Amino acid sequence: MRYKLAAAVACAATAAIAVAGCGSGSSGGSSSAVPAQLTVWRMGSSTPSQVTWMNHVVSEFHKKYPAYKNTKVNVTWIPWTNATNDFTNALTSGKNAPDVTEIGNTETPTEASLGGLADITSDVNSWPGKSDIVGAMLANDTLSGKTYAVPWFGGVRGVWYRKDQFAKAGITSAPTSWKQLVADARKLQRKFPGTYGIDAPTNDTDAIASFIWGAGGQIAVRKGGKWTAGLTSAASEAGIKFYLDLYKQDKLSPSKYVGETELGNPGATSGGANEDFALGKLDMYIDGPWAKSEFPKNAVDSKNWASFPIPSEHGPNPAPAFSGGSDLAVWAASKYQTADWDLIQVMDSKANATSFANPQGFFPPYESALTSGAYAGSQLLSGFAKAATHTRISPLNAKNWATADETDLIIPTMMKSLMQGAPFQPTVAKANAELASVLNTGQEG
Repeated sequence: MRYKLAAAVACAATAAIAVAGCGSGSSGGSSSAVPAQLTVWRMGSSTPSQVTWMNHVVSEFHKKYPAYKNTKVNVTWIPWTNATNDFTNALTSGKNAPDVTEIGNTETPTEASLGGLADITSDVNSWPGKSDIVGAMLANDTLSGKTYAVPWFGGVRGVWYRKDQFAKAGITSAPTSWKQLVADARKLQRKFPGTYGIDAPTNDTDAIASFIWGAGGQIAVRKGGKWTAGLTSAASEAGIKFYLDLYKQDKLSPSKYVGETELGNPGATSGGANEDFALGKLDMYIDGPWAKSEFPKNAVDSKNWASFPIPSEHGPNPAPAFSGGSDLAVWAASKYQTADWDLIQVMDSKANATSFANPQGFFPPYESALTSGAYAGSQLLSGFAKAATHTRISPLNAKNWATADETDLIIPTMMKSLMQGAPFQPTVAKANAELASVLNTGQEG
């Protein structure tokens, strides 16, 4: 999840959970005192399902911790576009701050480094749930050996396909290497004339990242307080070239995806690879499980939808997938940090994290939930769930990543230029230099 600047805070009242004017309910006392009220910041809007979920959590919180039975939990709903501004205002003014906050996981390191989030290392280390949390997700919340948040839910990309098409093309198992992926895409194109084997839109940095990581490359690494871009390493260039050749050499992705996101032209919500897959014009489609809600109503053969993780170069393990989602944190200035952490434990229990994530096409952060039970037995979700156990976030959690990716479009512009015939080495080198400059200074230089 990525925050963008906006002007004002929006609050939404709920039926059973009071909302306290976008302000903290903390006043006086110590971190272990019993609060009269707690303020929770939630990102997004107060839909009925969200309100119902929070009502359940508050009831469980009161029941599990009788000392807080009279503690009123106030929920403030912060639009994603307002979040950065609101965090900054709360930090600088010391007013209208939360006690507990949801925070996009790409923003956690920045807000922790600015002093907005409490050090909850000892709480997390004694938390029974810690040993089951996906390691890469928790690592994102740890700076200089201290933990400032816990993962709540995440979303990853994998590859959508249809089981009946695989069977008709003679494909007996999902590919686990790039060589197998290309071979299978070719088989599907031959078996189903007029279709394309797999999509490679230029404006899908999160998907491109998996191919860079899947070759053992890095987009950028931070050492000694400075970001070093890694697009020009041999491994990273192998990932870039493979993605490029899905269009240029292998002819598995159509030319219309050059300059597009997975949803079509930038800003569109349909018309791209998502619609082509839904209508049977594209055999394999890279996106997350949330894509189902974006498919057109006349999607075909939905009973055969299935998924597998994006393969790594040589297999057998999947390529790392970017895990975007939300964390839960205690606000550093809260006077009730013991109660804050107790509430977070209820919000982030395996059952509650799962019941929250599922309807949105996301996953809970628990390894055991992802590798067994409902996910493992689901034809559609099992591949995505497996991908969720192999995740990476950095450098997509860098302070200036939004500028690099959403404003300057560094990797999408590089990929589009390559697909349009630009020379490989100088084009990648230019993008690499721009990326290093933006990550370190906020400007291309």
